[in-house]
Amino acid sequence: MKYTDEYCCYVCWYLPTLYHIYFLILILFLSASVIFNHDVFQPHISALSKLVILSSVVHQFCFSIFSSLPFSIGQVQDAGLIFLSAMSNRIANSIINEGGTDEEVLSTTIVLLGLSTTCLGAVLIVAGRLKVADMVAYLPLPVVGGYLAFIGYCE
Repeated sequence: MKYTDEYCCYVCWYLPTLYHIYFLILILFLSASVIFNHDVFQPHISALSKLVILSSVVHQFCFSIFSSLPFSIGQVQDAGLIFLSAMSNRIANSIINEGGTDEEVLSTTIVLLGLSTTCLGAVLIVAGRLKVADMVAYLPLPVVGGYLAFIGYCE
């Protein structure tokens, strides 16, 4: 079989793309298991995993459309998983302690996580448009260091 340049071009482009898509989906399933690690979410983890994948697709679409960079490629970052996990666990524990049902926990958690991430996204878009990202330089170093230590950053 004779390989043409066009064939090699397709192979060189499609194989790494399929490889990355496979691992991104795997990472998103793992992200869902981190976010929804409370026992009350376990019977619904397959649906919640699909919801995380859908939200990642929406995130990627918005990032690509609204970015000022012509080569923008973005993906959900793992640093936010810690906060989403803490929020979902706190919501679940609070509702269960007050005698709520599993359905109340599930619906409240999904709505609150969705609203909070939407609000954060809106704040980040406004901050980017107003070019106030340089304000981070005025945060005290212990605050920045504490945040980076909390998300597990190390060199």
